[in-house]
Amino acid sequence: MPALTGSIKDAAGRPAKGAVRIKALHVREGTGGAVIDERTFDLPILNGTITGSPVLEPGPAKITLNVSGGRLRSWDVNIPSGTSIDLWDLIEQYIDYDPPVVSKVFEYMTRAEAAADRAESGGGGGGSLVEDPPGSGLYSPSSAGLTEDPSNPGLYLI
Repeated sequence: MPALTGSIKDAAGRPAKGAVRIKALHVREGTGGAVIDERTFDLPILNGTITGSPVLEPGPAKITLNVSGGRLRSWDVNIPSGTSIDLWDLIEQYIDYDPPVVSKVFEYMTRAEAAADRAESGGGGGGSLVEDPPGSGLYSPSSAGLTEDPSNPGLYLI
């Protein structure tokens, strides 16, 4: 069962004051058969640091960041098991980036880099990837023997 840790600052680097509010999303069974209820508890943020975290029961929870000025932001998360969890590590996977195309670009970039790595390591097939246009970070297959993967259009077997 982890304790919650982390630092919170504003865009100017000033430490936040406020609280991180935590509650179970629904009544559920916890460690040793205990019932986890839906009561809310606050962890103080003092001088930008989360303080006084008890160990948290793993499972679904709502985390609300309440900093000075009344700004509230909430995430439904799944608290993992372990000894400690950083607030950013806990909420990062639940943040929606606008526009959604950002995640698609990242996916395509990752796929292109993986294909380039395979080509550079002599992954077979005799073909290669060519950066097109040069300096763009985009790769196109050369015509030297690459075959498009029928189950993944746009990916080429190397």
